[in-house]
Amino acid sequence: MLQKWLILIPELSMLAYLIVAAFVNVYREEKTAKTFFTLGKYFIFVSMFFSIIFYNKSVFPDIWQNTSYTVLFKITIYLIAFVWFYLSSKYFLSKNRSSYAYYSLGMLFLLLFSILLSSQSLMVPAIIIPCLCILTWLIFHLFLSAEETIAASRKYIVFAGLFCIILWCGIFILWKQTGSLEYFAIKNFLIHNNPLSSQIIMAIFFILASLLFMMAAAPFHFCFVGIISVSILPVAGFLTVIPPFVYLSCLISLVFGVFSPLEDILRPFLLSFALFSIIIGSVSANSQKRLRDLFAFSSVYNLGFMLLGLISFSHGSISGSFAFTVIYVLSMLGVYTIFLGIKLRGDYTDSLEELNGMSSSKPYLSSALLILMTSLMGIPPLLGFLGRLSVFNNLIIQDQWSSIIILTFCMLFMANAYVQVIKTIYFESPKQKFDRTGKAIYTCLFFNLILVFLSILNPGYWLNDAEIILNGVFG
Repeated sequence: MLQKWLILIPELSMLAYLIVAAFVNVYREEKTAKTFFTLGKYFIFVSMFFSIIFYNKSVFPDIWQNTSYTVLFKITIYLIAFVWFYLSSKYFLSKNRSSYAYYSLGMLFLLLFSILLSSQSLMVPAIIIPCLCILTWLIFHLFLSAEETIAASRKYIVFAGLFCIILWCGIFILWKQTGSLEYFAIKNFLIHNNPLSSQIIMAIFFILASLLFMMAAAPFHFCFVGIISVSILPVAGFLTVIPPFVYLSCLISLVFGVFSPLEDILRPFLLSFALFSIIIGSVSANSQKRLRDLFAFSSVYNLGFMLLGLISFSHGSISGSFAFTVIYVLSMLGVYTIFLGIKLRGDYTDSLEELNGMSSSKPYLSSALLILMTSLMGIPPLLGFLGRLSVFNNLIIQDQWSSIIILTFCMLFMANAYVQVIKTIYFESPKQKFDRTGKAIYTCLFFNLILVFLSILNPGYWLNDAEIILNGVFG
């Protein structure tokens, strides 16, 4: 019994934070926005340490299992969360606002993400995904400041509820047809029962469509873009850089670990969502007048590349998609760090018009944004090029020449959107005098760019171990 509780220390640590933080919030008089980050970082490190220690041990192996694969994703999201929570504390300090609710919901997100990552049964996503939808609505709703924010909040909860019902319907149909919710049993059923009924195929599409909604794939992207557009920066950054890793892991687990016998059916399904996301993201980004809106559509665009990386149904496609996601998250983390460094008269801004000539007063932030956008464009030798090269290699192997042509045009559209930002920052006359940027922003951005440049020098080194783990995931 004691050993089982020890194995659950990573999850119990985050649960313990919620209890301790509640006591601190109620009984401690002298507390600042940084108090809850300082408290939370210790619990994150405990979760990270014991996730590594117990990576191959599980309490309920038929439902929830720790493996080197799940630990790889968990450690990644813990590290990303730590950095973003640190930056978020600077926002709350500058605004003199309580951060208790933000960090409590953030740690609850990490707890549910950790459980979802180790799922070995459809029972887990059936419970956890609706909870994540509620948490997304809560963390967004608690910081309402305008009518448009309220409208976006209502829209999200309605559509999230709809897709949760679709998810439950898919899981129920699959359970009725296969007699099990466990991944291993469902895969065996799909292997040994061919041809499959239309009900099973429909159920699988329902489940994957719900997951694609959570990932913000087009045409389900509108809720994500709406939330990012009007959320406060800590919420927008958190929802942009952390959930993609979790939902990508779940998609890989389901597509490769459970539904792979339906490879011929799933390939065009994933391809259609991927191409639609890339087209919508690249075209819509060109009409945006705010950096945050532009990068919200950039996220949709990059999600399409993550999905494209999976369609070859090979070990290389898993590691390639993981590498692309690492590149995307590293770049977007840097972008949102820059957002936290751009202030006018005490207010954070990302209006393109207000950024005219920013390079003259903020040369370091402007140069960093230029480097990150160049990476997101996929221009060599930066990391974005390597990610897109992997995707194009997979498409060439699959003889998807029409998709390659579409991607080429979409990359030009997306590059044009980024060029407009570069033009605004570097070639327009300055109109505003920006506030002083804190040292913490420069420090985090410095280390972010160091990772980018080290990866340019030896791109295979830092992903080598991850590729070995991913290549051995599903046999």
